[in-house]
Amino acid sequence: MLQIEELYVKYPKANDHALTNLKLSLQNGEFVCILGKSGAGKSTFIRCLNGLQRPTSGAVIWNEQNIFQLKQEQLRKTRVEMGMIFQHFNLIPRLTVYQNVLTGMFGKRSPWKNILGLFSKEEKQLALKMIERVDLYDHKDKRVEALSGGQKQRVAIARALLQNPKVFLGDEPVASLDPGTATRIFSLLQSIHKKYDLLTIINVHDVVLAKQFATRIIALKNGEVVFDDVPDKFTDEVYDLVYN
Repeated sequence: MLQIEELYVKYPKANDHALTNLKLSLQNGEFVCILGKSGAGKSTFIRCLNGLQRPTSGAVIWNEQNIFQLKQEQLRKTRVEMGMIFQHFNLIPRLTVYQNVLTGMFGKRSPWKNILGLFSKEEKQLALKMIERVDLYDHKDKRVEALSGGQKQRVAIARALLQNPKVFLGDEPVASLDPGTATRIFSLLQSIHKKYDLLTIINVHDVVLAKQFATRIIALKNGEVVFDDVPDKFTDEVYDLVYN
């Protein structure tokens, strides 16, 4: 369980809080979609969950510890348990699919092994297994810069999977993709979510996608939670509340 307690974030020189008094319990097995207009606080929220953004006050409790009270090495280990995919992929364009996916292991290994690029036979086999899991095995030796947007996001998913995460986070991972590709990526995420029994939390701009795939929708407006329920209850009236 991921527990968010009285979370506030205010950026320097900002007049208003980016997040205000968020209190949430997120359970293993939930597929949660976060909705809201641009500037509602979605990215700030998702970045708080793995410590990329420090709050002004409040706590994110994981494994019975407030992650913002962890030392740097402990925080690094915690982040390994939280796979993260981004809108702009965060891949290394000139490296191959295989090489990019292998970087998903960096958080679990000693820095000198990472620098030297030393991987065991088991690590290499696991990387290939994850590449196959996202249907990119035939492209494993291609440079990432030669791939389509949907293929790049699959590489990012495979890289995150290699961490063996318990939580899967996504910050608008399909925002730059066409609708058909976005649906296929969400289908892949859903199948991975079920296969590995994850807690999945994804920011998404598309209400239709959220209602199709989520088990729970949380909507933010001006940094506050204005809706938290099952997709069927995200009615036209709730839509107007969130987006108008």
